[in-house]
Amino acid sequence: MAEIAIVDDEKVLVNSLRIGLTKKGYRVYPFYDANGFLSYLGANEPDLILLDLRLPDMNGLEVLRQIRLMNRQIPTVMITAHGDVQSAVQAMKTGAFDYLNKPFDMEELELIIKKVLGEAQLVKEVEHHRQRSYKAVILENIIGDSPPMLELYKTVKKLSHVKTTTVLIRGESGTGKDLLAKAIHNLNPRSGRPFIEINCASLPEHLLESELFGHEKGAFTDAKNRKTGLVEIANNGTLFLDEIGELSILLQAKLLKFIETKTFRRVGGTSEVSVNVFIITATNRNLEQAIREQTFRQDLFYRLNVVPLFSPPLRDRKEDILKITDYYLDHYCRKFGKDLLSMALDAQHIFLNYDWPGNVRELKNLIERLVILSDGATITGRHLPDGMIQPIAASERENRFDPMHVFKQDFSRGEQIPMDEILTAVEKKMIVNALEKADNVKTRAAKALGISRYSLLRRISRLKI
Repeated sequence: MAEIAIVDDEKVLVNSLRIGLTKKGYRVYPFYDANGFLSYLGANEPDLILLDLRLPDMNGLEVLRQIRLMNRQIPTVMITAHGDVQSAVQAMKTGAFDYLNKPFDMEELELIIKKVLGEAQLVKEVEHHRQRSYKAVILENIIGDSPPMLELYKTVKKLSHVKTTTVLIRGESGTGKDLLAKAIHNLNPRSGRPFIEINCASLPEHLLESELFGHEKGAFTDAKNRKTGLVEIANNGTLFLDEIGELSILLQAKLLKFIETKTFRRVGGTSEVSVNVFIITATNRNLEQAIREQTFRQDLFYRLNVVPLFSPPLRDRKEDILKITDYYLDHYCRKFGKDLLSMALDAQHIFLNYDWPGNVRELKNLIERLVILSDGATITGRHLPDGMIQPIAASERENRFDPMHVFKQDFSRGEQIPMDEILTAVEKKMIVNALEKADNVKTRAAKALGISRYSLLRRISRLKI
């Protein structure tokens, strides 16, 4: 709800405007002289000022200069019955947004108000994007056609016609929850409106509240002017709260109230501000566990979890690994001006068998490094970090001596089976298991294995158990 200050000495006109604009949903503050208004402005910041050119105690142009001297960039529209070209030009030079001659009708005033507030909102959004830009993402550009991803796309597409709800995206770090949030926004009817993102883990509690809900002038020591919060900037668009599980209990209560009422108070404020936003949240935390530990509110969880989405880890969508790899190879080769690199079969094998604990983010960063450091045209296994190769090599060594692994071999491709090694490994494993179950009593272990005690001792010696 926008706040409008009217400064005019004609009480009938002011009261008429107050009634009309209040009916339109604005919060109106009337003033009949300059001194009363400037006192109010010292502690408040309306969204728009309607200022008469001639006031009983000060010229309207002087009031406008005083506003600018206070370093206030509040949009101001001059209104007067004494308008002429010279005063209009002077008002615009001093910083007035527009100029309105009396008499005027309500429709004319409404058009100007909408224009002023619309441009002011645009300025706020541009300022926000200057500090934190984001790349528009559409669902079709997200790489992956594995079963978990296809199921995810199916659910996301159902949100394309939903104008307001709350979505909770869950998944490990690096799985692309932020990209998914942007894709949801761009599918939505609100796609032409702002997408405002904030990481709840990035700021301490007192700063996060001000960043979310804004603050009034004087709310705390450094609050020299009113600050518009990100929730307000997101009005009619999408608000994305990443790392929602890191929110303090106090802010969780305020967020719950905001979600339920779509209203909030700025820090240090007394009036309610109404907004209309589509809310998406994301977390890599186990919120059910956090509820049991009483670090996350159960009622807020239910309110956020209206539409739950799960962004799967890369190890559960191995079909997508080489496609994502090819995408980032192309991207970084273009970025760094290199010929397109290819992946050797041994490198592909390692990529497909690695667990990717950092998920897509880890893969992306690795590809960037490999492209920067590459000398040839092909990435092979020797170019990959030891941390990727060693766990896979160890797993393959275990499988090599796993008797069940024999039955998985593809004999048609000429794979060789190290039979002696496998039989030795099986024999050793059976003896160790028998000794463990017999509490290392060799007579009992031999009986369980169906051999003599002497035979068991010989095998223990030969196998160096």
